[in-house]
Amino acid sequence: MTKSFRLLTSLILAMFASSTFAESASVTEKVEIAASPATVWAASKDFGNLHSWHPGVIASTNTNGNHPGSVRVLDLGGPTITEELVRFNDEHTNFTYKINKVDPAVLPVENYISWFSVRDNGNGGSSLVWMGSFNTVNGAAAADIEKGVSGIYRGGLDNLKAMLEGATE
Repeated sequence: MTKSFRLLTSLILAMFASSTFAESASVTEKVEIAASPATVWAASKDFGNLHSWHPGVIASTNTNGNHPGSVRVLDLGGPTITEELVRFNDEHTNFTYKINKVDPAVLPVENYISWFSVRDNGNGGSSLVWMGSFNTVNGAAAADIEKGVSGIYRGGLDNLKAMLEGATE
């Protein structure tokens, strides 16, 4: 084995040893809302209208309504996130979407998929669940990204609750 080959092999192994690989992560947030599932679903189901109830989203647009394949762009006041609707079930009051494009400096994730569901809580109100799973990138720690995504979900859920519980049915 030549010295240069050994040096190159050592450098490659050192790079892999010092690299931080992607971590799998997931987040689940839930809120109980004193409003009927029909009311909660009507307020939250429009894939292109997230900005109407999420305080962290300045504007949102989409290409094809609530049809799978519809792409929405979220304006966060500078950065944007591009998402795609994967599944939409009006009857079962849930949808699934994925992130197609996000600046890793804003949200260092890949393979992000999220599920949003409204259910009757059995007490005259609704349970709203927002879940997501993803892999971290750029050496981001899963716990840190989970905390950030949890805050994003929580901000939207808490605001929607306040909006709907302040309104009369």
